[in-house]
Amino acid sequence: MRILVVEDNVRLADTLKEALAKENYLVDVVHDGKSGYEHALSGIYDLMILDVMLPQMNGYEVLAHMRTEGLELPVLILTAKTELEDKIQGFESGADDYVTKPFEIRELLMRIQAILRRRGVQEMVSLQAGDLALDNSACEIKNVSNGKTMKIAGKEMQLLELFLVNQNQVLEKEQIATKIWGYESDAEYNNVEVYVSFLRRKFNYLHVNVKIRAVRGVGYILEENNDQ
Repeated sequence: MRILVVEDNVRLADTLKEALAKENYLVDVVHDGKSGYEHALSGIYDLMILDVMLPQMNGYEVLAHMRTEGLELPVLILTAKTELEDKIQGFESGADDYVTKPFEIRELLMRIQAILRRRGVQEMVSLQAGDLALDNSACEIKNVSNGKTMKIAGKEMQLLELFLVNQNQVLEKEQIATKIWGYESDAEYNNVEVYVSFLRRKFNYLHVNVKIRAVRGVGYILEENNDQ
């Protein structure tokens, strides 16, 4: 699950990125409203944390432009502006929640989870396809039929999450690379091939009845392996 943090306070932005990464979120950070808006339009994010007082475009302007464009990305406004009128403006602009500074990281994480639940975004704690199950909190995959388990972490886990949430759907290589490595990443498409091969080896070790099939010229699809 990828979160975009739009915050001009570099120190706070880095703190947020570190805290969210510990919860296994993928995090991108930008420091001005215009960049935040442009990143949001990429469509790769599951949630945006948006400051109000930003250079180039303020948070309310970013949010208003997003909603005008029909972009329904969940947005949590994070700001030092505490007046009721400011909160009303945030919600009227299309925000899902409003947190004032200073704040506790634990509260912010709970509010993020609440927004995602309300928006129907699937929380990737435990996901399954066939007899393959991923326990995100334990960084572990398991064959639920034979009980065999294996540790998984980093990009492999992020890639598997993406496949499990979109099982039986073809994912383009470009779509995968952007979602896993980021909007401005210079990761090449062969990175996707390499990590797909890593997952296939783990599937073989666990003897699960799912596979990642290549769709020539397009990308990959995770589906049950009926040949077993």
